[in-house]
Amino acid sequence: METHRRASLKDVAALAETSIATASRALSGTGYVAEATRQRILDAARTLNYQPNLRARGLRQRVSHSVGLIIPNLLNAYYTALADSISQQLAARGYHLLLSSTRDDAATEQETVVDMVGQAVDGLIWVPSTAETDLLTYLADQHTPAVAIVRRLANDPIDTVVFEDRAGSRAATQHLLSLGHQRIAYIGGDMMYSSNRDRWQGYLEALRQAGLELDESLVKLGTNRGTWGTMATNDLLRLDPAPTAVFVASNAIMPGVIRTLRQAGVSLPGEMSLICFDDVDWFSFSVPPITAISTAYTALAEAAVDLLMTRITGTSGGADRPPVFMEVNFEFVLRRSTAAPRTGPLQFRDLHLVEAASAEGVS
Repeated sequence: METHRRASLKDVAALAETSIATASRALSGTGYVAEATRQRILDAARTLNYQPNLRARGLRQRVSHSVGLIIPNLLNAYYTALADSISQQLAARGYHLLLSSTRDDAATEQETVVDMVGQAVDGLIWVPSTAETDLLTYLADQHTPAVAIVRRLANDPIDTVVFEDRAGSRAATQHLLSLGHQRIAYIGGDMMYSSNRDRWQGYLEALRQAGLELDESLVKLGTNRGTWGTMATNDLLRLDPAPTAVFVASNAIMPGVIRTLRQAGVSLPGEMSLICFDDVDWFSFSVPPITAISTAYTALAEAAVDLLMTRITGTSGGADRPPVFMEVNFEFVLRRSTAAPRTGPLQFRDLHLVEAASAEGVS
């Protein structure tokens, strides 16, 4: 037996060839919409037999006591820990959590936000990927408060809580410089995200302050995935001379980095120092334990939930105050993966293993 999905606001907007935000304004009767556009949207709604979700309509008369959390990746250990902490913070306030991931895909992000609002969440906590202006307008039209975490949106249009990305990255690089390293490689993620841009800037600032010019061959910017760590590390090991230290700007990249170094027979920290932005549980029992910039996800979770609850309840003027921007402090965790630079060239145990690691990264 075939079942028919209930038409959504997104379906109406697609048929009318307009944005979700414009469709929302036309159907709710709020805000300006050109008459021709309004008529096209109303026709599309009739064609699809669209029925608005009254629970999700703006200016709700009741609350659902639920909050949506949108993150890029459920496989990233840091996001998993962050989600768990946010869930506990919400439960303590009588709210439950709806969780979804976007895989950093723009269409998935838009659909997820609309679906969350359609489920009458009282607010959103959100790691933005590509958030367009129309999506923010849609949230405003639906009177759904949102807090951006980990990454910033342009001009910080909503409450935002991030880590001290630039300062933490600068501290990591300065640590390596203090040990005597000058050929410090950097493996980072996509520059479209503010967290990656700020960590990159922190690395550059530390080099400039030390009077060192950037060697672009030591810089690998790609994606926050383990396979990128494999490919980037393989390229760095083939440099002549190879770097004496590697700064990895995300825990998600680290598995590929460590796997490649081990397959190549590179000892830590004797032949290569290694430091990471983020600190996850397995770093402490790795061999050797990994020096890291630790960011307190519990502090970020608490700050984000506090901001959102203020918006939802309207306490302390929260409903009308300008957007708030906050940074959560980092902690430098010294372990045994960093030491003075090696004095001679890097020796490989087996170059064929390095080639195998590269092939794995491409697949």
